Amino acid sequence: MESWFWELLIGVGRLFIHPVLYVTLAVAIVLGYFRVKRERYDFHIRVEYGLTEFQKACKSLLAGLALSVLTLGLGFILPFGTVVLISLFTILFTLFIKPRWLSTAYIFGFTLLGVVLLPRFETGVPLIQRLFDSLGDTHLPSLALLMGILILAEGFFVLKQAPFQTSPQLQKSKRGLPVGSHVVQRVWILPLFLFVPVGTGGMETSFEWWPVLQMGEHTVSLWLVPFSMGYYQRLKSSLPREVIPAVGRQLLFLGMLVLTISIASFWWENSAILAAVLAVVGREWLNFRAKNQDDKRKPLFVLRDNGLVILGVIPETPAEKMNLQIGEIISKVNNIPVNSVSNFYEALQQNRAFCKLQVIDKNGETRFAQCALYENDHYELGLLFVQVGKKWNQTKAV
Repeated sequence: MESWFWELLIGVGRLFIHPVLYVTLAVAIVLGYFRVKRERYDFHIRVEYGLTEFQKACKSLLAGLALSVLTLGLGFILPFGTVVLISLFTILFTLFIKPRWLSTAYIFGFTLLGVVLLPRFETGVPLIQRLFDSLGDTHLPSLALLMGILILAEGFFVLKQAPFQTSPQLQKSKRGLPVGSHVVQRVWILPLFLFVPVGTGGMETSFEWWPVLQMGEHTVSLWLVPFSMGYYQRLKSSLPREVIPAVGRQLLFLGMLVLTISIASFWWENSAILAAVLAVVGREWLNFRAKNQDDKRKPLFVLRDNGLVILGVIPETPAEKMNLQIGEIISKVNNIPVNSVSNFYEALQQNRAFCKLQVIDKNGETRFAQCALYENDHYELGLLFVQVGKKWNQTKAV
């Protein structure tokens, strides 16, 4: 029992020497930096603070620890070379600074194919060859099963987290007019406990005090391994809270298919390769399908003859307190019809103590939102609209 406790502590400590942890957190910080920079360029104000992506990545660490109960119970054993290969693919895909490439389907799909192909090569370099040889000891059904579990976790994150705190952005239409869109970019880290065999594939120990465990015929060491996953989507014709949950459910369905085929691979091992191919092709199809459907629809965030479409709502502002939602249309301000930012502001000044908005929601129903304006309040309500100005890609908060 003491050896298990000691190994558990050492396993947790290994998380903090794993490069994937720091690379993924660095990507989250970079994503937040460029998002804020783009928002300030388009709107002269940021919507969410710069460490939002970093904060969400850190919160996912706790979910991984909870999921580790399952991986410990199932007793996943991965050779050191396989853990290294997963890490290499993760770091390689982070170089694109595109969160969608950090999908579990891509990382594990290519890793599983690498596990099948790389042991066939002779490198002549002892360290690399030892890693390649250890890949041949990988139990393909276990790796495929872990891939299915992580795709399910990714689908859950997309369903529950990705639709919120999206970033408004402006694009140029084919006619040269500004069109609003929403960008969703998230990275998550899921640390899971895995058992790594000792004495094979570069995982050697020469110290008597080094904690190891005996599991049947395997001498193993416990590792808390971070797994990265990411999601990216740009929407110009749909609302994030309507479309992204549907993508999350599709990912859950893909995860269930991969998990089912992975379980079948315990009886027919080649099914694990089929699961990897299905994961990569299925994930790419979901990306293509979501983009294609959004491109086919008419843009939602555009200038209109009647009313202003809300492109963004800045947190902790009167607009948020009035429960104004992205995609709703403001048709009147203080009973004055509006269709541009300039006459919106002019109508707002008609009553400096009170603001009354006539709003058309996504169902086409009209409602009224109102709030008192105090002398010490800033005149801005915290709304972002598309506006034609000296530069097509600049708007302002009102």
